[in-house]
Amino acid sequence: MRKPWLLLGLALGVLGPAAASSTHATGPSSGHDEDFAGFVEIDGGRKLYMECRGAGEPTVLLEAGLRNRADIWSVEPDSGEAVFPAVAAFTRPCAYDRPGTTLGTDQLSRSDPVPMPRTARDTVADLHALLRAAAVPAPYVLVGHSTGGLIIRLYASSYPKEVAGLVLVDAIAEGCRGR
Repeated sequence: MRKPWLLLGLALGVLGPAAASSTHATGPSSGHDEDFAGFVEIDGGRKLYMECRGAGEPTVLLEAGLRNRADIWSVEPDSGEAVFPAVAAFTRPCAYDRPGTTLGTDQLSRSDPVPMPRTARDTVADLHALLRAAAVPAPYVLVGHSTGGLIIRLYASSYPKEVAGLVLVDAIAEGCRGR
């Protein structure tokens, strides 16, 4: 039985001391330990849907695969426990809907739509703006599934001082080219 949250827990255990010594961005009030699910306005008035739960450091940002909404991390797989609530038991995970994502054919992204297609750089710019606007304190452990792996690697190389570590879950390779 695969337990992706166990791997994440091990990664956080290894990163714990490094993350604790990193500089934290400060945000408004003590709301960082309160559960949140809703819209966050980013640059230009566009809104992205975000969920955060639990308490602790570092914040774990869950980046879903190509077409998946944030709530894919809350779906219980046949082989075990859902990732989002399992991680919330020991630290603070956050996930968000990228524009154009879905959870099944009838559940479209809750974030404002944007012209498609989008580049990984566009997505990283959105994520950075979202984390700033929501005052989510760094450092982050970024977890990326499939295409999410590409996005978090680009985020980490663009904002290395904000990242405590990466967890790649069946991530696509950087040199992968579609035909």
